[in-house]
Amino acid sequence: MEQSNGIEQFLRSMMAILASRAMNAAEKLHCGGMLIQTRIKSRNASVMLFDEDKLELKVVAASRKEIVGLTQPLSPESISGYVCTHKVPLLIEDIETDSRFCCRNGNYKTKSLISVPLLSDQERVIGVINVSDKEGGGPFTKSDLSALLEYAGWITPLIESLGMFERLEAEKERYQELAQELEIKQKELIIASTERSELVQMVVHDFKSPLSAVISNMDLLSYLGPSESQKPIIETAFKGANKLLEMIDEFLHIARVDECQERGVIPCPVSFLPLVHEQVEALMPLAREKNMTIENRCELDVQVLGDPMLLGHLVQNLISNAIKYTPVNGRIRVGMGTWESRRTADPTHTVLKFWVEDDGEGIEDRYKESIFDKFVRTEKSVESGIKGTGIGLFICRKIVNMFQGKIWVEDVTPHGSRFCVILFIPEET
Repeated sequence: MEQSNGIEQFLRSMMAILASRAMNAAEKLHCGGMLIQTRIKSRNASVMLFDEDKLELKVVAASRKEIVGLTQPLSPESISGYVCTHKVPLLIEDIETDSRFCCRNGNYKTKSLISVPLLSDQERVIGVINVSDKEGGGPFTKSDLSALLEYAGWITPLIESLGMFERLEAEKERYQELAQELEIKQKELIIASTERSELVQMVVHDFKSPLSAVISNMDLLSYLGPSESQKPIIETAFKGANKLLEMIDEFLHIARVDECQERGVIPCPVSFLPLVHEQVEALMPLAREKNMTIENRCELDVQVLGDPMLLGHLVQNLISNAIKYTPVNGRIRVGMGTWESRRTADPTHTVLKFWVEDDGEGIEDRYKESIFDKFVRTEKSVESGIKGTGIGLFICRKIVNMFQGKIWVEDVTPHGSRFCVILFIPEET
């Protein structure tokens, strides 16, 4: 609960910073760095951006204002240079015992530090985030590193978006008027965790709508015939805005599921068959775009213990996930069956097994467990350029666990994946 509130507060604050018309890019990055510093509980934090032309790193935001604007050559012998060069995060408990780096100057009070790369979707280095001087004098932990990596994933598209919009404004004066129309409006989101449902609605209306306007107008910019030098800028901005919109959607989904979990949803009998039919029909247009067929083999009119909204989201996620990762002209099968449970710990004696099967490339054995963890994506999906955040299956597992069910993935012959879910059928009264 506390960690979820921290993530929400971070997102609200970061969105307010991004939408602010009173701050320039440097001030926005400084405030973002301070948010990270507070979350990690470090006394010093800095954000450095990589200049590909000059091959140097420049401090654009820092808790120590005197170092803002300083640059350093990209050298693997320095900590930030090492992280940029190797594209890997560093968690160092004692810098004096690490033979890879020289001793630091006397401005640091502790020996522990973390440095995390900022990477774009194409694995291009944007910069690094550094934190040092842990409050209390102790070393940073793996938990601190995980938190900083998660926040780096949030802040990277925001930093990209800032740079992209500024380059658009600088390149053509005639874009200034349009850029003003595309700005995301600022609105304070001061709300207690007990008012989660109001927060979700505010995010939907106050962030998604203007962001959709950004995407629509970016599309219009492309249609107006930009120059060759402007095309990659607009394309990058378009991709960044789309990714940010997808991340907001996924955050909202998690917030809704968490809200239900905290509220203590009491499972009730839900007619599963019409729910499946509804989601299949809703996603059929998306499948047609890739010339796919969805074979709905579900015929059993049974009830399961759950919540209509959450189970609908579960089915939607599994089918849309299959559509996303199945190649053009592919085929998706949806089915279900009932079995008698032999486990005395199960809430009922009869279970429903629901599955969604595709004929894609399948999932390697090493990912079959972790694929349901937050932000996990297989190497094949990343390399193939399929867009995703690694949140959908994580949400599915949370929903299934709320109703004491089970979810797993298995192979399909000759190729493909079958995602299976176990739900419980209520006892007859």
